[in-house]
Amino acid sequence: MAKQVTKQITEQVTEQVTEQVTEQVTDYFAKLDSQNFMSTGRLIVQLGIAAYILFTLLPDSSTQMVAFPWVMLWQVGLLCFAIAGLLNLWRRQKPFYLLGSGFDWAIGASTIALCLSTMFAQFPNQGMWYSLTAFGYFIALYVTNNFLHGASSQSHAVFSQESESKDSQLLPILRFLGLLGIAVIIESLVFWTTQTWLPQLANFAKLNQWGLNLSYDFSDLQSRNWAPMGHQNYVAGFLMLVLPILASLAIAQKGLWRSLWLVGIGLGLVDLYTTSSRGGFLGLGAIVLYGILVALFKSWGNRWLAIGGGGAAIAIFALLIATNNRLRSLISGLVSSFANPAQGSGELFFRAIAADTGWRIGLDHWLFGAGAGSAILFYQQYRPSWAGREAELLFQLHSTPVHLWAELGIGAVIVVVLLGVAIASLFVKLHKSPTWNANPQEQAIAYGLFASLIGYGMLAITDYQLDVPAISGSLVIVFASLAYLGQVHSGQLISLGHQKQPRLWLSILATVYLIIAIAWLVPVNTAWQASSVGFIYLARARNDLAIAKQETITEAIAAIDKFQDRLKFAQQLAPWEPYYPYQLGWNLADLAISYPNLPQSPTWQKDGLAWIKAAIAINPNNEAGYNAAAWLSLRDTSPTDSLSAVQAAESYFRRGLELVPTKRSLSFGLGISLLRQGKNPEAIAAMVAEVMNDPSFITSPIWSDPAFQSLYPQVVANLENAYRNSPSKAVNLAALRWWNGNPNAVDELKQTGNSTAILLANAIANDTNALQAVKQNPQTPLEMVISAWLNPNLRDKLLERAYVFATSSLPDERSVFTVKAMSDRMNQAPNFDAWLRSPLPVNSPLVLNYRRARLGFNVVSRHLDGVVPLDFFEVRDRAEISLFFKDLF
Repeated sequence: MAKQVTKQITEQVTEQVTEQVTEQVTDYFAKLDSQNFMSTGRLIVQLGIAAYILFTLLPDSSTQMVAFPWVMLWQVGLLCFAIAGLLNLWRRQKPFYLLGSGFDWAIGASTIALCLSTMFAQFPNQGMWYSLTAFGYFIALYVTNNFLHGASSQSHAVFSQESESKDSQLLPILRFLGLLGIAVIIESLVFWTTQTWLPQLANFAKLNQWGLNLSYDFSDLQSRNWAPMGHQNYVAGFLMLVLPILASLAIAQKGLWRSLWLVGIGLGLVDLYTTSSRGGFLGLGAIVLYGILVALFKSWGNRWLAIGGGGAAIAIFALLIATNNRLRSLISGLVSSFANPAQGSGELFFRAIAADTGWRIGLDHWLFGAGAGSAILFYQQYRPSWAGREAELLFQLHSTPVHLWAELGIGAVIVVVLLGVAIASLFVKLHKSPTWNANPQEQAIAYGLFASLIGYGMLAITDYQLDVPAISGSLVIVFASLAYLGQVHSGQLISLGHQKQPRLWLSILATVYLIIAIAWLVPVNTAWQASSVGFIYLARARNDLAIAKQETITEAIAAIDKFQDRLKFAQQLAPWEPYYPYQLGWNLADLAISYPNLPQSPTWQKDGLAWIKAAIAINPNNEAGYNAAAWLSLRDTSPTDSLSAVQAAESYFRRGLELVPTKRSLSFGLGISLLRQGKNPEAIAAMVAEVMNDPSFITSPIWSDPAFQSLYPQVVANLENAYRNSPSKAVNLAALRWWNGNPNAVDELKQTGNSTAILLANAIANDTNALQAVKQNPQTPLEMVISAWLNPNLRDKLLERAYVFATSSLPDERSVFTVKAMSDRMNQAPNFDAWLRSPLPVNSPLVLNYRRARLGFNVVSRHLDGVVPLDFFEVRDRAEISLFFKDLF
């Protein structure tokens, strides 16, 4: 019901604002000479603008843009601007305006840097894909700038009889951006309210009935406002560009327009608060300081008013931070992160890892960069060893300067310097211009545009967003507007003019390049479409196999064959893309494992491994490929080639560990491969390394398997030695010795000083005096479990409550079986220690069997159509340990 209401409200808001936006743009174009603008591609440009509006308002647009058919729509939007630019370029009787103020040098340097990085890249096709996108935005910038000049050149003819004749020529395009911004803000708040805030409050209310007092917490990623662009930082980035524009429009206009812009600013600040974006508030802080400085220098007669307004702005800014728990931790988190980036956790630690990785990628490719779009392909090769299990795989480096340095090298530095000089020189040039100083309206607009760049520039230090159409499209408008102001108020209308040379050669070169680009993109998009259809066949096949009827199995096999054909065709069209062979290989192998009785299963498993090897050959720096290939190699039961399969598995495990040394299951898999080769000491060392990385793994029921029972005592002995040599592992050592029945376990647990260890020790010793408060009024999940032991008549209720507290979720069908199994086992156990440590039957509900999912794999791979892969290693955990004692191990 909530989703239907949300959809209706969103559709109404989108429809109303789109009508206003369309009216603004249409009115703007209608005031221009029809023949002129038809010749320069008016309709084509409007299609490009429609694509920009779509990917600004489309829910989850930053993710949907890499799903078919959405991926083609934003490409068509950029293509429309490219065609319009070419039409303008070929009409030599009319000038083609450049940007001036040094911006052309920055664009030229960017183009050269992208071309060189692509030519010398290890992965040139990825560079080509991202470079073409960047070139599309560059062309859109020039097209937008030329339209502004086209409007300006006819302003006297159009407005001579209207009261608006003194209005800035930038007002229509900025009103368009302002209205679009308000539409985004309203949509964002509606989605967040109906899909995030209210549902979480309702869930908290239900959990509070169990005594779990939860409050709305912005430190939880799921609580932040993602709408409509798919991530809170993207929403904040868009607001950094739009809020200053709304402020400048509120100053530049009066009446109802001013009221609308002020309402937009207020809603925008609320929207920014709901994103809880640290980068967004850094940007807002920079905008506030900039605004105070401008107000002090421009309000000669009202300086005290400016000071008062600045103080109020600072107070509001401080209030927003003080009332948000996530933002309050920003300063302390920054201090600790800068002091020691290798220690810590969370998003600042996450960004320290990304920054270190990007820095080292750039150092190794300093001249031309690693190539546009190659950060994800090199990431795990350069990821620092101190990163642990944080930030295992990223597709962007969460800092625009770092990301550009990694992918473009010294070229990125040159571009940033040129762009900074151009912006600074334009700022100075405008302040020296008599016409600009005499025009308060365009002063307000210019200050707003500069504020957008300052706010977004601050946020860009903490995040990379140039691949998001809503962000890049808005930057196009901001830079085009600034370039226009610079030319108009300096009197330097720089254009290619009417000369035949070099404009003719530039037109020919641009046309040829566009044709080549389209020819290159056609097979890429065809492959995308083919894979999308293939995944539809796969989903249908899995549904038919789940029904498990003979007639549906036949249809499922046919659908799987079609899936293979589509994915193979996609790989042929785009052989440089590792996603298609990986998804083909993983799905075939997963089907073989899930349905081993089908006659096709051996072939699927063999082909699946072969395709995963093909994906590894395309991208040799992805741990997921080696992980999958290693475990599949261990499953190879071919009697004639078993030794080579095990040796291959060993090499895959070792390469995976080189990329992500702490990845769970890799060291254990390496141990298995070594064990099968008779290398027992090395196998034991590998398994000890697995437990060191994942201490609770020592409690897994997997050790009761016959293959590992004989190794277990040696693994424990070596593990104890390793823990003794590390003072920070005192708690782990005490827990390990308790788990293996050491008679001094109680004393050793208490000596650690760890609260969980002490509580466990008292429960093992059945110290009723020490546990009196726990028995009567348990507060934590573990205390509730111990209280359940001490209160048999309340056992079921306390165990159920402990489960709710431990998982922060309401009871469901699965929890009923788990809680009943814990209660039955507790009823039969002679003591608390036996309840925890006694072996579990293989089919017990307390044995959690699952495979770890590669969450985010599709988004990181920049393809959304496929299946979320699972690791082929099946984890076996004990529910009691996972729920209540995870931190002890």
